[in-house]
Amino acid sequence: MIENEIVVEIDGSQHKNWKSYDIDSDFLIPADSFNFELGKSSNLEVLPNYSGKTAVVKINGETVLTGIVDTTHHTISKSGRGFSLNGRDKASILVDCSAPITNVQGLSLLDAVKKIVTPLGIKEVQLKAEKNPTLSKVDIDVGESAWEAIMRCANSAGLHCWFDHKGVLIVGGADYAQPPVATLYCVKESGDTRKNNFVDATLSYDVSQSYSEVTFLAQKHGKDSDNAKHDFKWVYKNEEMELYKPKTIVLGDVENLEALMKQAKKQVSDWQLESFSLTIIVPDHKTQDGTLWQAGQRVHVVCEEYDLDGIFFLIGRRFRLSRSGGTTTELRLKLDGVWTPDAYQAKAEEARKRKGKKGDKASKAKTKKGKKGRKKKEQVEYVGSWELGQ
Repeated sequence: MIENEIVVEIDGSQHKNWKSYDIDSDFLIPADSFNFELGKSSNLEVLPNYSGKTAVVKINGETVLTGIVDTTHHTISKSGRGFSLNGRDKASILVDCSAPITNVQGLSLLDAVKKIVTPLGIKEVQLKAEKNPTLSKVDIDVGESAWEAIMRCANSAGLHCWFDHKGVLIVGGADYAQPPVATLYCVKESGDTRKNNFVDATLSYDVSQSYSEVTFLAQKHGKDSDNAKHDFKWVYKNEEMELYKPKTIVLGDVENLEALMKQAKKQVSDWQLESFSLTIIVPDHKTQDGTLWQAGQRVHVVCEEYDLDGIFFLIGRRFRLSRSGGTTTELRLKLDGVWTPDAYQAKAEEARKRKGKKGDKASKAKTKKGKKGRKKKEQVEYVGSWELGQ
């Protein structure tokens, strides 16, 4: 029998024994979320309003989310009382609030993010990347949300932002040097089915955001000392794409070609990320050695039905308890080494080169595409005026 103690701490009090819950964490979703439902006896006189309170969610004594209660729901019926909480992690403050009007040009990425979020009460910010580049051209628009502002700062360096389970804002990317936390098996009846340890799996390939050639355009506004403005162009070619699907992206103002390439590569990696999705449902919230599932982990998957045997990146996970499904965890997996490759370039490069024992087709395609794509990128980098076709 699966046993976990799920505790929500609010105002120094602990709340447990939930009827159902849903705790979601995903790098691709701005704010992690939680939902808890508690069936209460009609003898309870007053149900509290926790909206706006800080909540700390713990599983077996380990903190998995620090956030804010958005809504409190009360229901009354003949059979009793219902009580539920909904909330998000501290990213909700940045998503809901407008960014302060400020100038971040000339600041390091970390200092720029701190300057935007500190007035909104976010005090702890950490960098998880090899470099902390200086920002040259990032404008904060009036009315823009603080989350949009810091994401544009991070994306200009090929990085991402998220909050960890303790409520610390992280600016950086994935560390692909960490070993896999578990191996998930699904073998056919002819093999050792005793190893099978997941309930359900869904695999999707998607080329809707894959392109044979992408032309990225940008410009740098001229200064008083300049004779004219400078136009930049960078072309990405995907030799693995059989269809002819060209696309042109205008990125706006950049300081130089390197800045254009950073943003372009981030966009290409995001598209590549969407091309492969593997969702697996497992029982319990822990790996076999007792480690709680967490976004950012790497997982070894062996699935004969899909001809997969390789390491994948856990982009998101969802803890659930329901009357029909029991205690489960949804794992959302992506190709290894694709998300935020500029955070730790050598580690991401090595991760993309790895192949599964069965020669995972998706991994092979990604690795082959990565090698050819990098070679082609070096050949088609341009600086000049695109109106003149240079």
